[in-house]
Amino acid sequence: MMVRRKVQRLLQACAFSGIALLVSGLLPRTASAAAAGGLEGWIHTFNFGSGALVLNPVIILIQWANFLILLIVLNKILYKPLWRLMNERSGNIRSNLETAERDRSETQGYISQYEDSLNETQREVTEGLVVVQQEMTEATRARIEEVRAQSAGELEEVRLNIAAQAEKASAELEERAREFAVEIANRLAGRKVA
Repeated sequence: MMVRRKVQRLLQACAFSGIALLVSGLLPRTASAAAAGGLEGWIHTFNFGSGALVLNPVIILIQWANFLILLIVLNKILYKPLWRLMNERSGNIRSNLETAERDRSETQGYISQYEDSLNETQREVTEGLVVVQQEMTEATRARIEEVRAQSAGELEEVRLNIAAQAEKASAELEERAREFAVEIANRLAGRKVA
């Protein structure tokens, strides 16, 4: 509906400027045509110059009026809506830039928040690893001490066992040595010695 109205106004303005052009085009251009009389004759009485360069102030005024009417119509139909659209577009661009800047600063805030939480998490993980390593070291130390104690106990047991076996073996050897000594003495003496 609005476009239709604008087109009608443009056609009316063109028709009006077309009439002005028609009037200026129908007017005779020479002094001989002015002799015919009437409006054309009156307009041609204002001609200045001759030959190829004829200036007529009335025609110039009509052309200026045509130009001004065309400017007013174009301003109303074309330039004002175009300026309004350009201003709206500039406003949209400005608001989009402001929104983008606000989103960028908000994103920077989120990024710094994420980096802080990431650093905190890494610190917690590092502390956890240190604690686990300490626990492993302590558990390893405790296990080593336990194995040492167990080994020392077993070693002492083996020593006692070896000492007992050595005593037993020593006692057996002494007894056998006595037996051998008696047997050797009996063989040397040729008889039984008590």
